[in-house]
Amino acid sequence: MHASDFPVWASLARDYLAIMGSSVSSEHAFSSAGITISKRRNRLKGDIVEALQFLKCLFQKDLIFQEHAPSSILEAEYADVAEDDGDPDWVDENPNTWDEPKPGLSGQA
Repeated sequence: MHASDFPVWASLARDYLAIMGSSVSSEHAFSSAGITISKRRNRLKGDIVEALQFLKCLFQKDLIFQEHAPSSILEAEYADVAEDDGDPDWVDENPNTWDEPKPGLSGQA
């Protein structure tokens, strides 16, 4: 049609105005919510039901109790660095501070 004339609008229309070909996902959501909201739990407020559904989804997809991979190389390098947790007997094994310049990196040209 006019997709070649208006490529940005065509892309937006495909992304946001797509019609779902099946109602299976919505039926699944209502079925799952129907299990959460029973005759005994019919007074739950909407935000609580939403939170329960969210947690149920995380649990079913095994996303809630996972060990997370480091988000960066720096985090991976410092994952085993001990932290001062308020223990008065704790001694820093590496007394260099972050504020001190490293040798050879004085910033002078």
